[in-house]
Amino acid sequence: MGAPMADVSGGLLASETCRAGALGSIGAGHHNKEAECLEREVQRFRKETASTTSSSPPLVVGFICHSTFASEDGWRLIEEFLSRHRPAAVQYFAPAVVKREPGDKGGFTNNIDLAKRYGCRVITQVGTEADAIEALEAGTDCIVAQGTEAGGHGCRSALGSGTLSIASRLVSIVRGNEKWKDIPVLAAGGIVDGRGLAAALSLGCDGVVLGTRLWATKEARGREDCKQRLADKDIGPDQVTRTEVFDLLQNSISPNPWPKPYDSNGMIRNEMINEWEGKLSVAKAQLDKDSQIITDFKAANGGDAQETFIHSGKGVGDISSIDGAYDIILRVDEEARTIIQHDLRKLFE
Repeated sequence: MGAPMADVSGGLLASETCRAGALGSIGAGHHNKEAECLEREVQRFRKETASTTSSSPPLVVGFICHSTFASEDGWRLIEEFLSRHRPAAVQYFAPAVVKREPGDKGGFTNNIDLAKRYGCRVITQVGTEADAIEALEAGTDCIVAQGTEAGGHGCRSALGSGTLSIASRLVSIVRGNEKWKDIPVLAAGGIVDGRGLAAALSLGCDGVVLGTRLWATKEARGREDCKQRLADKDIGPDQVTRTEVFDLLQNSISPNPWPKPYDSNGMIRNEMINEWEGKLSVAKAQLDKDSQIITDFKAANGGDAQETFIHSGKGVGDISSIDGAYDIILRVDEEARTIIQHDLRKLFE
């Protein structure tokens, strides 16, 4: 599955991912501010899939829930979108489950219930065992186990777990419960090739979610110089960190501040991260007394690819080129099949 990355996963990337046989998705981001953009990307997805496939690939849209469902207007916008487009599935994240306040209109109890009222399957991305159980009890149809190696927003390092650990644990929980045993579990975080897919399958996962690998594609939205940075030979796991620095600064100027525990990002290190990581209380104090740190942040975030903040997962070291999403999906599939078949042959040697 392709991750629904905000400002990255548009209709073209989702279409090419589907054309290769994977599940493509569109990132709605903070839907309360980006409804018009989402409409354009949905239309592009439908146009592209109509011209490249004989079937009708499923429309999948991912929503950031802390902002999307922050108001009654947000709930209304989502319901209008679901009613109009009837996506095959939605992905919810940060948090995966949002409850309705008692007495609210609509007759549904949470965001999962809302999607199912319109015939949508629900994919929930979680970073902890507790969040997974909450989503399962609320009726999710699929669980994405996001490890701390993932790029972009996710649980703080102190609260989350590595991809192998969280994926393995959620497989045990799901398969060990009669009600949930048929629910797919997908691994996310640091997976960029067929080796990662084979590893996830060996844990009992049903598949994987590719984020960073699909950002480094011709079809992804976003700055081309930032994409190329992901493929630079000097970037590997040592240059990627999960940091709270970005959200500490961004939240002070954003209309959609990220809440705990999702206010951390997998990112390529830059000068500001190196300067303030481990000194968050000092940075916070400076934020409170003057705006120079924000001026520096804005300059860095709009600077060149060597200076700006670039989301990335830990698997970035194995990305060496900007390729087409179709070719990447086929290559990942072929690599995983080769690994699995080779291991099976060993049993008969």
